[in-house]
Amino acid sequence: MKIIDADRESLPFVEEETFEMFHKMTDQLEKEVQQANHFQRPADDVVHNDLSQQNILVNEEKFCMIDWDDLTIGDAAADYAALLWPWFYREEWPIWEGKVRDLAGIEVVDRMKLYFKAKLLDDVIDVLADYIEAEKFPEVKERTQQRAKATHLRALELYMAHYETSLYD
Repeated sequence: MKIIDADRESLPFVEEETFEMFHKMTDQLEKEVQQANHFQRPADDVVHNDLSQQNILVNEEKFCMIDWDDLTIGDAAADYAALLWPWFYREEWPIWEGKVRDLAGIEVVDRMKLYFKAKLLDDVIDVLADYIEAEKFPEVKERTQQRAKATHLRALELYMAHYETSLYD
């Protein structure tokens, strides 16, 4: 947020009121996490910490997870969220949610949903810093800024549809 707040004029496609909304959105998410009972316990699961489709090898008979470099103690909901992020806002999500609930429990599902919200909010905000910082790299500036702007606009629309009623409440 510091980079974005310091260089707002570099983001002509973001309305002035939207910058204040970013602060409200991050403050609200922080409050939700602090108030969530499921985040009050120590994170004591064994976690992969880089769980994604790229780190799961599958054939007709079995699967294998690779890239265990970041193995540590943490929150299993974060691993599930990283792996299942591509399906969260799709119609198939209830199937995956049910599988996680059956396997790990409702507390993991509840925490996972806050991780999803945080990931989407990161796609709304963090890419704007990328957009600004791309100014320093002319060889990739245009491509980086196009990607960052598209990611921001798509994520903002999705965030507003799922978590907000209006941009300027």
